[in-house]
Amino acid sequence: MPGRYRFLEHTADVLFEAYGKNFREALENAAEAMFSVMCEIGKLKEEKSFVIEEEADSLENLTVFTLSAILSESEIEEVLPKRFKVEKFAQRNGIFRIGGRVYGSRWENGKVKTCIKAVTHHLTKVERNGKFTVRVLLDI
Repeated sequence: MPGRYRFLEHTADVLFEAYGKNFREALENAAEAMFSVMCEIGKLKEEKSFVIEEEADSLENLTVFTLSAILSESEIEEVLPKRFKVEKFAQRNGIFRIGGRVYGSRWENGKVKTCIKAVTHHLTKVERNGKFTVRVLLDI
């Protein structure tokens, strides 16, 4: 298995795949990939945090909804995100639910290297082949 994530060729936006032994880990790694596009996560501290909770009818939708919520809440809470930790994940009656916490530094415009406009549904895919692979396209 490659590292936690890798970036793929795309003409205008940012496309990546994130990997994990389960969906929770793959989504945490997808969040880290998105954070690495936004800023240099190695230079951030974990001094602030906020909670994310989402639900959806598919893992693909749950991926987009969760990463989108993280993106918007980061701006609202003024947190540059460094790490996402899934604290709960369940499926019941065809609905997937997730809850977790995002950790990061106080927002400073000078630390933002790329502004992400949106997490798109286009090309989003979740695959399970012994491990989980989550593919995401970011509109920048």
